[in-house]
Amino acid sequence: MASVAEIIQTVNYMPGCLGVVPLEDSTNGELTTILDRLIFDVESVLIREEVVLVEDICAFGEDPDMVVTTVVSHPLILDLCSQFIKERGLSTRHAVSTAEACRIVKEAPEGGLAALAPPKVGLAAGLQINALEVLDTPDVRTRYVLIGRQVAPRSGDDKTSIVVTPSVDKVGFLAEVASRFAKNGVNMTSILSRPLQAKIGNYAFHITCDGHITDAGVQAAIDELLEFGASVKLLGSYPRWKGIEVTTPSAQLPLGSVDSTSGPKEISRLKRPEVASV
Repeated sequence: MASVAEIIQTVNYMPGCLGVVPLEDSTNGELTTILDRLIFDVESVLIREEVVLVEDICAFGEDPDMVVTTVVSHPLILDLCSQFIKERGLSTRHAVSTAEACRIVKEAPEGGLAALAPPKVGLAAGLQINALEVLDTPDVRTRYVLIGRQVAPRSGDDKTSIVVTPSVDKVGFLAEVASRFAKNGVNMTSILSRPLQAKIGNYAFHITCDGHITDAGVQAAIDELLEFGASVKLLGSYPRWKGIEVTTPSAQLPLGSVDSTSGPKEISRLKRPEVASV
């Protein structure tokens, strides 16, 4: 389909349909625009499976030897290839998907247009490779999820994603949420906060934890969250991906990090940073 939004809405309204959408990548982290569609735009679409793939992007055109002046792709792909674009002084055009970008290039009457897309997508569109190494960093990984309208069966090694929204803004809400999971022996593996419009509340928290929604510990944690006055939405239970994971592009700790072995000067800079004058 032409866009992620179309995939999600089709799965929502067409029983029996499944879809695949990206949800996280190495450079942008969780793709909040897509996640927000699953959280706020549909009622019964659930994550059923996840897979992490190493991305391979090439530039495709009608002629492998043509001089490229403009590249077309999804904004996320353009962002991943920003150095390639900048070094060559290329113009950019947005497309709703890499497949759509290839279609635009294939049907374009003007020359100098290239699509940035995975090899299978570009070759399937009948285009030829114009440039191979276009990604800013190698080993870019993306987490894709299979979505449907039913929960995946228990595999014995599962993850559950939920959205928790407090009824009122109160100090220590996250600590209260974490304590409900810990009390019931459930490990929280990630949490992402999304600000809400003032008329409906302050924050919604996307939480991923170990275990299946039918596990006793997960059930007990959700029961306590409901008793605590929170609203809870299920985003899915699915088998844990056992392959490579999405990681940051950097192979080192955040620059400027301080630990217990750091010298007094570094610790002082952390605890008593220079304050800008008013």
